[in-house]
Amino acid sequence: MSVQVETEGLTLPLEIYNIAEVDDAGGVHVECQMTGAFIVDLYRSGLLALTGNIRPAHMQANLRGKTKAKVNKWTSELLANDAIIGNISVRLDPSKSDVTTWYDDEAGQTNLTITSGVLDCAVDSLSRIKSILAAADNQLGSFDLSTRFQVRIWMLDDTMAKKVATIYNTRGDKVNDSTAKYAYSETKEQELARRLVNGSEHLGQDNVEVLSNSVSASSHKLCAYNTISGAIETLWSGGPVTAADLEAQAAWLVSAWDSLVKVRPEFGKLSTPARQDQRRSTISSSAVAIYGMIGTMSTMYAQRLDPEVTFRRIQSGDGADLLAWDNTDWTSAGVVTPSGSVSGKRTTRNSFAARRAAVRILHQAMGISTDA
Repeated sequence: MSVQVETEGLTLPLEIYNIAEVDDAGGVHVECQMTGAFIVDLYRSGLLALTGNIRPAHMQANLRGKTKAKVNKWTSELLANDAIIGNISVRLDPSKSDVTTWYDDEAGQTNLTITSGVLDCAVDSLSRIKSILAAADNQLGSFDLSTRFQVRIWMLDDTMAKKVATIYNTRGDKVNDSTAKYAYSETKEQELARRLVNGSEHLGQDNVEVLSNSVSASSHKLCAYNTISGAIETLWSGGPVTAADLEAQAAWLVSAWDSLVKVRPEFGKLSTPARQDQRRSTISSSAVAIYGMIGTMSTMYAQRLDPEVTFRRIQSGDGADLLAWDNTDWTSAGVVTPSGSVSGKRTTRNSFAARRAAVRILHQAMGISTDA
């Protein structure tokens, strides 16, 4: 399929060359290729409107939250010319436009002529289109505007556009974070977590759940992969940049985990009965405790403390156990709270405040300065 030819300042009638017709949603729609430059020109010429999207985030004056982060990430990747965009969808309402499909014998291809009407974003892809526009306008100027994108032009009225948009945005389950992050690391911190889990004899898939974001109470596994990855993404202060940074910091973390397991074996591999006993007696395998331990490791790394020495200060023994459910430090800090059930059981909180409190309590127990 040839690339859509750019025209400075597009006007109607608009020619879209070398299309393919597809059957979907009970009708016939158009598949084609457009370059980044052509998409930008469509928008600047008023022939592509950024309207109609059903996502509330796009109905605000300024993007916020996850949608803003998503658009910014795609923009950065487009500027680096390594973005994964996939198929882009735009909509042309047949009740408000005139189109003709015709075959060019000389070129041997089917073309589309739009005599009236405007493309919009009523089906999907507005975040990706905004990213393309932002990358094109960025002062860095590194986005290759000749980049080709596969585009579907949905021929739908407003009612059918809402139906397709709803199905696109609600049907099917998203891959959970543990599975996705373990399969592919998007950031240096995620890669650091993957190297820690794969490199430590105490972790690995035998002891870390990589197929879901939670661990069954009856499981022998320590925690879900996303717990470790999320903790490193949030708390690790090493700031790896190069491959050498990753290698060195991952090796340090693997060694630090060895030191932790020497004094707290429950952070390593346990049998199913032993893990269940541990869950009944301590908070060690809770997400907030994992966050706390990784937070202390981050401080140890930054302050060049020896984990072998520092972790000895929280060794479990015959006396009161720092990580025991009945340690009042945890309840006073709001890390451990009543579950609300009639059994009177307690549970841990995994809020940002609880994680920060866990790091603070562990710092104090290990005699680590919290000034940083």
